[in-house]
Amino acid sequence: MTRRAWALRRPGDPPDVELLTTFAAGVGATLRGDHEQGGPALRRVVVLGGRLTGPALTPAALVCGAVAGLLVAVDGAAHRLADRAAELARTRGELSVLPRALELRAVAEYWLGRHATAAETAREGLRIARAAGQRTCARVHLGILAVLAAVRADRATSLARIAEIGDGATPGSRPYAYAQWALGVLDLVDGRHADAAARLASLARTGTARGQVLVQVMATPYLVEAAAHDGGRPTAALAVFDRWASSTSSPSRRALSARCHALLAPRGSAEAEREFRTALRLHPTDTDRFERARTELLFGRELRRARRPRDARAYLHRARETFTLLGATVWAEQAGAELRAAGESVGSPHRPPAQLLTGQQLHIARLVAEGATNREIACRMSLSTRTIDHHLRNIFHRLGVRSRTELARLFA
Repeated sequence: MTRRAWALRRPGDPPDVELLTTFAAGVGATLRGDHEQGGPALRRVVVLGGRLTGPALTPAALVCGAVAGLLVAVDGAAHRLADRAAELARTRGELSVLPRALELRAVAEYWLGRHATAAETAREGLRIARAAGQRTCARVHLGILAVLAAVRADRATSLARIAEIGDGATPGSRPYAYAQWALGVLDLVDGRHADAAARLASLARTGTARGQVLVQVMATPYLVEAAAHDGGRPTAALAVFDRWASSTSSPSRRALSARCHALLAPRGSAEAEREFRTALRLHPTDTDRFERARTELLFGRELRRARRPRDARAYLHRARETFTLLGATVWAEQAGAELRAAGESVGSPHRPPAQLLTGQQLHIARLVAEGATNREIACRMSLSTRTIDHHLRNIFHRLGVRSRTELARLFA
């Protein structure tokens, strides 16, 4: 495929023709794992996609650019190209390509850490695909919604979306790949590690979900986490992921690679700690909050099991706070459980603040949640600022929170 695509190129080809032939060559090389050839070609496609004007500017060409961007992990560029493709498809009435453009935009939003926005995009894609009678595209968007719900540990929503896909997703299709990924994540969340590993390993195996490279590599970190729990070593799948991640310039992909190696390293070893710290250093702080919190949770768990509870608590607190702020309740509960196992007294996630605080503490907590400063609370309650400080420390400790923002989130 790659040789044929290169053979079709001619000097002076218009930008859209050059884009399509370069795209075919880059995808062909990537599918066979030749990132040294595929990567530069696909990055060229991204550049060409951003330069398209006039008659060469079509939704289909922009979709190719977005796919290329995702394959080389330039998420921001992929998002811009997919968004532009969707806008152009609407403007020109080319509704047949709109669901695909929205699918790619949702995937880019997933990688950018915008899970809620990705779900909105997928819901829009689902609505348009159904209206246009595009059943396969509709199932793709259902699969994305199932994955997004599973990643946030929303079992009921994820299973409902998978049920909507039904039996129409044939093995090897994108809907099937997304559904299997979602079910594997749900198995992992529920502690069925062997089931999760078996399902995700089948998804990653060459010849299954053939061509669904993006889904395979996106699911690999969950496969490694599930397999590592029972001492498994999915070396083949991780080798594929490593080659891909190292071929990109994406810190987030390399962070996930480091986290995978940390999970497979001997427990309590210097290697495991080094890889976890590498992952945390690489996670972008602005776009990777959820995955960073997942790494902090796993690192905290590693430190606790290595009998270093004091070191574990800081990471577990940060993970719990981030999950709470993101509304990822089940993950916040897991971080809280790890904190309690590490000797920290944190509020039960199943008990409301009113059952954990005294009447005066509850009044202070509510004022803080409303945005009042300690000085304002002291004046309102005729207490000293020092007394309010003391009460607030106790409130934070009882609720297991570490900031006024997280406290406000609990009361919201």
